Amino acid sequence: MEEEEFFRLLTPQSLVQIDERIAEEKAFKKAEKQAHEEGEEEELAAHEEEEPKPNPKFEAGKKLPLSLKDLFPVEYTSKPLEDFDEFYDTQKTFVVVGKDMTIYRFSATNAVYLLSPFNPLRRGALYVLVHPLFSALIIITIIINCAFMAMTEVPAGWIEYVFTGVYTLEAMIKITARGFIINNFTYLRDPWNWLDFAVISLAYVTEVVDLGNLSALRTFRVLRALKTVAVIPGLKTIVGALLEAVRRLRDVMILTVFMLSIFALVGMQLYMGTLRQKCVTFANFTYDNSTEGNDTLKSFDEAWYEWAMDTENWKQIEGTGEFLICGNASGAGECPSEYICINDTHTNPDFNFTHFDNFGTALLCTFRLMTQDFWENLYQITLRAEGPYHSAYFVIVILLGSFYLVNLILAIVAMSYDETQKQDQADADEEAEERKIQQTMHDELREDYHEYLEEKMSQAKSQSDTSLSDHENADKISLRSNKPDENGQFLSVMKKGSINGSRMDIEKKSHDGEICHPHGGKHVDPRDMMVLKSLLAHAEGHRNSRHSVMSDYLPFEEEEEPLKDRLYKRFCSWTCCPCYLKFQEIVGLIVLDAFVDLFITICILANTAFMAADQHPKSPELTEILQNGNYVFTAIFASEAFLKLIALSPMYYFRDGWNCFDFLIVFLSFLEMALDGVSGLSVLRSFRLLRVFKLARSWQTLNMLIRIVAGTMGALGNLIFVLAIVVFIFAVMGQQLFRDGYIAEYGDDMPRWSFTDFLHSFMIIFRVLCGEWIQSMWGCTNANGPICVPFFLLTYVIGNLVVLNLFLALLLNSFGAESLSGGESEEDKEPNKLSEAIDRFKRFGRWVKVKVIVCLKVKMKAKPKANEREPSPRVNGKETIPDGEATFSNGTLIEMQTKFDDDEISVQGDVDLVDNHSPDKSTTIVVEDEKKAEDTTRPNSRASPRESLSSNSHHSISDDDTKLSLTKVDADGEPEINEVKVTYANYPDDCFCKICRRKCPCCIRFENTKWGKKAWKIRCLAYALVEHKYFETFIITMILASSIALAIEDVYLEERPTLEQILQITDKFFTTVFIIEMFIKWTAFGFKKYFTDAWCWLDFVIVGISIVMLVFELLGMEKVGAIKAMRTLRALRPLRAVSRWEGMRVVVNALIKAIPSIANVMMVCLIFWLIFGIVGVQFFAGKFYKCVDEDGNKLSVNITKNKFECLEKNYTWINSKINFDDVLMSYLALFQVATYKGWIEVMNDAIDSKEIDEQPEREVNVYMYLYFVFFIIFGSFFTLNLFIGVIIENFNQQKKKAGGSLEMFMTDDQKKYYMAMKRMSSKSPQKSIPRPSNIIMGWIFDAVTNQKFDIGIMIIIMLNMLTMALEHYKQSQMFTTILNHVNMSFIIIFTVECVLKLIGLRHFYFKFPWNIFDFVVVVLSILGVALSDVMDQFLVSPTLLRVVRVFRVGRVLRLVKSAKGIRTLLFSLAVSLPALFNIALLLFLVMFIYATFGMSFFMHVKHQYGIDDCFNFETFFRSMIYLFQMCTSAGWDGALAGITNEEDCNKETVRFDNGTTIYSDCGNYKAGVMFLTSYLVISFLVVVNMYIAVILENFSQATEDVQQGLTSDEFDLFYEKWEKFDPEATKFIQLSQLSDFVDYLEEPLRLPKPNHFMLVKLDIPICEDDKVYCRDILDALTKNFLGTSDTPGEIDVNEVDKDKEKIEYHVTSSTLMRQKEHYAARVIQKAWRRYRNEKGNLPSPPPYDMVISKESDMVTSKESDMATSKDSKDTATTIHEDTASTKSVKSDTSTKQTAGSSIDVHIEIPESEITEETAMLSPENRTVELRADSDVVA
Repeated sequence: MEEEEFFRLLTPQSLVQIDERIAEEKAFKKAEKQAHEEGEEEELAAHEEEEPKPNPKFEAGKKLPLSLKDLFPVEYTSKPLEDFDEFYDTQKTFVVVGKDMTIYRFSATNAVYLLSPFNPLRRGALYVLVHPLFSALIIITIIINCAFMAMTEVPAGWIEYVFTGVYTLEAMIKITARGFIINNFTYLRDPWNWLDFAVISLAYVTEVVDLGNLSALRTFRVLRALKTVAVIPGLKTIVGALLEAVRRLRDVMILTVFMLSIFALVGMQLYMGTLRQKCVTFANFTYDNSTEGNDTLKSFDEAWYEWAMDTENWKQIEGTGEFLICGNASGAGECPSEYICINDTHTNPDFNFTHFDNFGTALLCTFRLMTQDFWENLYQITLRAEGPYHSAYFVIVILLGSFYLVNLILAIVAMSYDETQKQDQADADEEAEERKIQQTMHDELREDYHEYLEEKMSQAKSQSDTSLSDHENADKISLRSNKPDENGQFLSVMKKGSINGSRMDIEKKSHDGEICHPHGGKHVDPRDMMVLKSLLAHAEGHRNSRHSVMSDYLPFEEEEEPLKDRLYKRFCSWTCCPCYLKFQEIVGLIVLDAFVDLFITICILANTAFMAADQHPKSPELTEILQNGNYVFTAIFASEAFLKLIALSPMYYFRDGWNCFDFLIVFLSFLEMALDGVSGLSVLRSFRLLRVFKLARSWQTLNMLIRIVAGTMGALGNLIFVLAIVVFIFAVMGQQLFRDGYIAEYGDDMPRWSFTDFLHSFMIIFRVLCGEWIQSMWGCTNANGPICVPFFLLTYVIGNLVVLNLFLALLLNSFGAESLSGGESEEDKEPNKLSEAIDRFKRFGRWVKVKVIVCLKVKMKAKPKANEREPSPRVNGKETIPDGEATFSNGTLIEMQTKFDDDEISVQGDVDLVDNHSPDKSTTIVVEDEKKAEDTTRPNSRASPRESLSSNSHHSISDDDTKLSLTKVDADGEPEINEVKVTYANYPDDCFCKICRRKCPCCIRFENTKWGKKAWKIRCLAYALVEHKYFETFIITMILASSIALAIEDVYLEERPTLEQILQITDKFFTTVFIIEMFIKWTAFGFKKYFTDAWCWLDFVIVGISIVMLVFELLGMEKVGAIKAMRTLRALRPLRAVSRWEGMRVVVNALIKAIPSIANVMMVCLIFWLIFGIVGVQFFAGKFYKCVDEDGNKLSVNITKNKFECLEKNYTWINSKINFDDVLMSYLALFQVATYKGWIEVMNDAIDSKEIDEQPEREVNVYMYLYFVFFIIFGSFFTLNLFIGVIIENFNQQKKKAGGSLEMFMTDDQKKYYMAMKRMSSKSPQKSIPRPSNIIMGWIFDAVTNQKFDIGIMIIIMLNMLTMALEHYKQSQMFTTILNHVNMSFIIIFTVECVLKLIGLRHFYFKFPWNIFDFVVVVLSILGVALSDVMDQFLVSPTLLRVVRVFRVGRVLRLVKSAKGIRTLLFSLAVSLPALFNIALLLFLVMFIYATFGMSFFMHVKHQYGIDDCFNFETFFRSMIYLFQMCTSAGWDGALAGITNEEDCNKETVRFDNGTTIYSDCGNYKAGVMFLTSYLVISFLVVVNMYIAVILENFSQATEDVQQGLTSDEFDLFYEKWEKFDPEATKFIQLSQLSDFVDYLEEPLRLPKPNHFMLVKLDIPICEDDKVYCRDILDALTKNFLGTSDTPGEIDVNEVDKDKEKIEYHVTSSTLMRQKEHYAARVIQKAWRRYRNEKGNLPSPPPYDMVISKESDMVTSKESDMATSKDSKDTATTIHEDTASTKSVKSDTSTKQTAGSSIDVHIEIPESEITEETAMLSPENRTVELRADSDVVA
């Protein structure tokens, strides 16, 4: 049987067959190799078969494919079978299929040299290994083991032995079943088993030898949990994506390390030793020079040195243990009075970890900057030591290092996830397809069966009843007997497992049956039943169905209803008496009405407001109101649920997810009320908050986002599981490795963040995941030494950069799938009740409006008018809607006339409305023919030139001069896109709008007067002025100048009265200029055009503010507070620059388009946060108060237990600045937690909190950490990343819109080719530098232009870097000397290189920018050595420049094949630079505006918290420095505390008589919070995320380019190689060079030798003189690489053609044609030889290459027919040759040829003689027609 053919048991015979196949293959390969060695070049072109690959469906570890599952014999489970993947036919393998249908593959060789596959011991091990319970048991063991490892108290020693025993047993079983290591599929060939083996070996080794901390490596066992995870489908995607991402990160890691090293070297050169500068007090220093009591007298210097080095005398920063850092440069941090700044002390900040004194720590510092962890600290101390101008270094590192590199990692992770998911999706689709095929087969069989049954039954009708019943009984008996029939199986199964059972077979069978039994054909044949039965058993996959009597009897019984549905019907369909049904209907009418929905929505909002009103302290009245409110709302929601339950009956009510959700909430509300008095259950109150989510029913965006969340829940759950495993692994490892170190170092004074137990370890790792690793690492390194550094870095890279970025990747992925419009198909099914309710209100409003208008009309009609007008559309048109209101989808003005009893009113709006209320009135819609009316009313003098330019006519009037009768218009439809030719007007618009012109004829009269014409001329002048190119330039200059003036108004302005006066005057001047500009624009454009442009509105508002300010100043009211605040709005002036700067306008427009979706996400964020906020208020309200002493230190619980004791003992009872006392405060607290700034303090307060009015106690409430963990996962990881999702989604949508119509109509292949052509067209060959004629210079030239020379220099540059990295602070004298000598030698080498290049390349040396740079570096280095002191003082140190040389690596990267990934990364950076520049400009603009706001609001704020003498809002530059730091959200909590400080400060501004003023230095709480939160949202959440979006987009684009098409890099390389063959840049090379050239190229364009037939196949055109054109070659190679040889050439070849027109380009032949000619000539020569042999003694034929000529034309058969009919003399031809040598040969032979007689030869190649060459020709070309001299051919 064929089933067994596919699955065959493994027998000794099978092994013999495998051996035979292996021997055959070896013999074949050997023969092939010999043939290759002997055969000619042309023979090699054959057998280019693809390497066979394993079938992915039969991979080890996968489940058996669906199509095979049904065919798999049950008795074969867990038994060795022959391998069914053809790839392994020639390998010694076998497979075993486990009980869960998983495929396992094993080596068929002897395991451990002893056990053959048939050995009973190995068979037993196999059976155990493939059993699903075995892996389950191992997983359970691992989990239990992990739990034991997480315990702080070490359990009994024997437990460890138990685990080791289980693992050993597992390893032994695996080794017995698989073998050890030698062959494929053995134990150690699986990397997971390396891990196991290492762990087990370690366990045994540690028993014998004590390895100390190494034993902690056993915790790697936890990693094995990931292995079995790979079986769960969803987790497989996540783990697959993780591993793929880690694999791909290689290139980014190399690039990152490289860039960071450069930054570190620069940092070392700049800041080595600077962070040791401290403030030392000299107040108490005394020098005792008497010798009494002193054995040795210290000199003054020694005494001072000793004093200065004593840390007791250094200035400390309050609240931290750190010392104040100072600097002596201008703008650097200053010391307080009585302190002096000294450098070169013996310690650095942060336990001596933060400094640039050697390469290692400098690298750590740059990595810290890249990850933005606590970088504000490093930034601030460096600027304090060196001055504010050094912020440039940090800006570059943050922009390039942090924003770029970190987001590249994100891009790579996102792409890996995307690809893995696509792969999984493809697999799932394939499986679904298989199921579908099976289903259709099954359905077909079912149909056939029914037809067959009906036929039989109709035949049986004629029989008598009794006989029928007898037959039926007989059938029953025969069907129930389970004996297989001889006809039982007629299912043929192919080798691949496809099922060939079809209708035809069945029909045939049934007819056979009828033929066989002519009489007995009247009843159902049991054998037919069995046949169909077995078919179905296969199709449905019911393997055991033949054992079920019932299914045998009723093979096609309709599927039964599931039990759930039957229960539903039984208990939930409330269908009682008719009166109840009537009642149900009435309830339904009420409760399902749209207004009820509206009411419930309002209740939800009100309920949310009530819950948010909770606060501390709370008055009894408020408490009562809130409690009663809760009862009311609970009652409302309960009654809604109950009524809906009645109306819909439970059967339908519970089928809707939302209804179940409502019901659950109502149930929880009642439960909470019932358990009101029970303490500890206040948590149930939080469940009320879920009501907020009911809004999602009617709020689309929330609904979509919840759908996104729900859609990602599966994947998210998996990801959170992986996240938990990662955190668990690192937490357990940290605990095992570092716990003892912490206990020994810190004892009782344990820091809060430590590895002492599992919870604390978990929190440290979680904190690292959030991006904060450096502070925990300092604490750990203090206790455990440098081993902490790699541990933390690894945790950060894997946890944060990979796993957390997967979070983001997942969100972006679901955003792509569920775009903002995607999910509305479901909503269409169920109309949105809320919008329906609102719509009713709108309709009602319209109805009222219509009625009012009608009333008014009737009243007006009553009064008789003198100028009664005839009712006609034209006249009536005068009363149309105001101008521009009703422009509809295609730009025509539509007006509706509804006739009401001879009244005429024109109604704008819905046609439906009019129809609804006046069914009998006729409604017509007329397009007003207004053009003619316009023409007649226009003054003749200027009607014609302005006719087409009136903007009104552009906007609202149809160009048709005919009346149109229109049908209904859909006003809400998508606008039609009309292609419009834009012509720019040279005239302004009309003075008066259409309404004025129609209503008041005097306007038109005025236009025709002298004054009117003058006014028109003035307007034309103004228009010309505004449109002049220098007008905008002038305005931009003014805007920039006024912005600079704003920036100068800083804290020092009062000390410079002259400057103050100048600024006041310039301010008035700028205001005047802007007012004049506004008036000119009004004159030029008219009000309508001016006020319909958003940018003009912006200008207007800003100018308006300035005017108001001027007025108040003239009235002498400028000192009023409100006016001062208004003055600050001048800071918005720089915004006007946006509209005038193209790049920035693009970005801002993109942003504006994204605003609706960003606002939506903001709302959703606020709702998510509201829930956490309210929960936070319930948990922590009033519990952050604490008792402190006069120094502000928190007292312990032993001193004061509560508020009353505290106040009794005269301490202070204070609240934390950030707390959860009400919802708004909790929002601020949560914002700090979500941005990880100031969150540690908030968490510490939370975990110390007890009850209200009790003194907090350290870590008494430690499980409150979980609240913050949940909030960070959902409130930060999730919602903040939605911002990026929304911005990227918006980006993509805009890209689609702007994607150009051209690309829409191309196939993928054409697109690739089109892109390649576009890139190609921008390149052309360059002239290579001519080689000098002088011999020595020629040698030098050859050496210098060789690639190896470049690589050598590169290596020396790297060595130079290495020596620079060896420098360190306070190195020994000897070390310095050696380094100087080494540096000297490098300078000499670089100088020699420079001189050699100058000699070899001559003046061409300066053609390349790198060479100029090298030249400058060399000159400066030599000067630096000569004048070392001068250079360091005045110019940049040459060593710094040498660092920059490292970027020359870029040149070498192109030569390294494996560096393609890095090239892609740099390529994507280059592509994104323009966009990133625009975004950086926008960020700068935002910072500029906020800096001016900050200066006007917080200029005089007291220096405390985050505000100090270097970082404040006193001057513009300092504000900018501070705001740059905060655009990454760094340190904003400190700034907030500083600018909102309203208590500890001088409240009043005091002015003294001598003119000095002491300002109030208080902050402003409301202004501060608004200022910083809005800045963070704009910069950190929006602008910086645009940065991310651009990088992601361009990176995926660049990768796509590299993967699919050819990048411009490849074309550059092509032309670089071309230079060698075509030094003169003629764009042609000889045909003879073509083969060498394409072999010389780099991949992917290269065609390695032998490439003759490939070139023939490419059909490259050949031009005159046997030359080939460069573009033709490149085009052919491109098509060959892309596999698009069939792509039509007309795509965008214009560029190339233009290029060809410039040069002499005449095609005479092509490589394919040439091959045909060669072949024909060869045939002729053979024929000639044969003829000569027969005749004997004839001259030898002409040589092969002589026969072919560049001018020999192919003559088609038609021409040859004509040729034969003509006289042979006329058509005689000769065959030309190209080279001189062949000409001489020809002269020899030509004497022997008879010239006159020529004949035509027609050769057809017989099939049997088709060779390699001819196979290359297409079949129709195999007929070769030639004409040759008569003597040559027989």
